[in-house]
Amino acid sequence: MYKFDPNGEPPDSAFRAIAIDQLDEALSDLAQPDASGRSVVHEARRRTKKLRGLLRLVRAGFDDFGRENEALRDAAALLSHLRDREVRHETMKALAKWRTNPILERLLADPGEPGSHDDAAALAAFRARCVDLRARAERWTLSRPGVEALEAGVRGTYRAARRRMATARDMPAPNRFHDWRKSNKNYGFGIDLLRKAAPELLGGELDVIDKLSTTLGQHHDLVVLQAAAAQGQLPLYGSEELVALNALIGERLAELERESFELGRQVYAETPDARTRRVMAYWKSARS
Repeated sequence: MYKFDPNGEPPDSAFRAIAIDQLDEALSDLAQPDASGRSVVHEARRRTKKLRGLLRLVRAGFDDFGRENEALRDAAALLSHLRDREVRHETMKALAKWRTNPILERLLADPGEPGSHDDAAALAAFRARCVDLRARAERWTLSRPGVEALEAGVRGTYRAARRRMATARDMPAPNRFHDWRKSNKNYGFGIDLLRKAAPELLGGELDVIDKLSTTLGQHHDLVVLQAAAAQGQLPLYGSEELVALNALIGERLAELERESFELGRQVYAETPDARTRRVMAYWKSARS
């Protein structure tokens, strides 16, 4: 359950129920990995991101936001090195699919060095953090009326993402696109949580937001891959291969940036106040 319902529980109690459900799902994922083959690490980190998106939506009325957001961030960080190993391989596969290249074919065929980290220990530490969070979540409350907190959350997350898009456009740099990506995901989580107010309308908007998140995510993964190559973390055969790989990554990054701004133009065309009024009008209309 990752939804506020205009005709269901009040936002205060729904907020707690959503948080507890996400933490229970995270603990269940760790106990029984998905048979479809999805990564346990990926699923665990995805739950923490959704929880942080929930907290950002109600931030204006959640006095413990700073502490609990930091706790979720630190829990996810326990698994970051495990996720990086998976992402590097998937990023090279995606790049090779975009354009066939003998360097990528060789790198994908080379298993590289085995991981030196203790996956089980990291997952156990992450689980312990989730157990602690779940115990506290049962006492979470909102200090402002729930609808006020939701409205402030929509405005704040939308405004932040819109500003970061403008910054990335005016001062293009990898960290600017990464900041935009994080803000766009936060805004998307909020819209997902409110989607029941207007399923078809908000669902259609969420599709574009998610596509933008995917595009910006591919951009970030390529930047990380490029840094790994520069730091000698890939088994490249000399500087010529490094130059060739950098050129290929650079072309793909430029393409992804163009796609991101086209999608961003669709998502962030309205002012923050106009977007907030429209989303909350859906909420109020659904209650009538």
